[in-house]
Amino acid sequence: MPGIRFQAEELLSVATRIFAAIGAPQDIARTVAETLVDANLMGHDSHGVLRIPQYVTAARKGLVDVTARPRRASANGATVLVDGEWAFGQITGRLAMDEAVGLAHEHGIGAAAAIRCAHLGRVGDYVERAAARGCVGMAWVGGLIPAAVPYGGRTRALGTNPIAVGFPVAGDHPVVLDFATTVIAAGKVAAARAAGKALLPGRIVDQDGRPATDPEVFYSGGALLPFADHKGYALSTIVDLVGQVLTGADRPLTARRGDDLPGQRHSGALFVAVSAGAFRPAERTASTARSIVDRLRNVPPAPGFDRVLTPGQPEALMRARRLRDGIEVAEATWRAIRETAAAVGLAPEDLPGPMA
Repeated sequence: MPGIRFQAEELLSVATRIFAAIGAPQDIARTVAETLVDANLMGHDSHGVLRIPQYVTAARKGLVDVTARPRRASANGATVLVDGEWAFGQITGRLAMDEAVGLAHEHGIGAAAAIRCAHLGRVGDYVERAAARGCVGMAWVGGLIPAAVPYGGRTRALGTNPIAVGFPVAGDHPVVLDFATTVIAAGKVAAARAAGKALLPGRIVDQDGRPATDPEVFYSGGALLPFADHKGYALSTIVDLVGQVLTGADRPLTARRGDDLPGQRHSGALFVAVSAGAFRPAERTASTARSIVDRLRNVPPAPGFDRVLTPGQPEALMRARRLRDGIEVAEATWRAIRETAAAVGLAPEDLPGPMA
């Protein structure tokens, strides 16, 4: 089902207005809107403006404090603990990675544990942020609302538990790994649902553990599958331990709003930054990374492929294309955004029209 195309700036404007309308300070509203639209530009519509109604609903239920600002709660050597204060997750994630990067520039390596996090959005944003400042960035996000079965199980027990790594490359975008430890992220199920599309086999199971392709099955008791069977399950378990247990996200500092809400108490992440100059000159690290990238891209393509792309390159290419041609939004998604805008008091004329 074809969607509706919009310029990125138009989506950015309406998202900012909606978040400001529910009480978010202008700088917070703008930052959250930027991360969502940037996800669309990168081709990850599952983490883009599709999330606007979800975030507004979460704020109204008290799951997100739109006025809150995360803070450094404690420090210990090259590590810090960031209390997200149930602010928008993007604000918490950026502060945590910035803290880790600052420590990496001082010590060679830095780590920030973030607890009491709302939805962090596209995790690649944070490791790209670290790479832009001359660090290898890493993120493990554990303790999310259960959405996936463990290998061999048939009921939900793990989150999508994403991981991300960003590595700086001389004269080019960073190499970026960013994926859920499930076959697909839950947001991609939502995107398929909004677009009226079936999922490919091997992505989800129904409540009895049987294979399914209808996105609605996921929302009626079904679950995501771990990628690569037992390997993805093992990795997901480690992400839960690192993102939740190591950070202390399973025991918040104090009992505050949201701490007693299902699925919220154990939300945490670990952000790590390693200076590109920790073991050798930073310029040499980035230039050697470039040589590896070039070597991979110069491999002759296999049948059915035009060329070899490096991790993060598809997103960079998509960003350039969508900045030029616009972002396609599913009709159901745009309808939900319009309804959300009206509910927070925006007039129809405040919303952008589709591209010609």
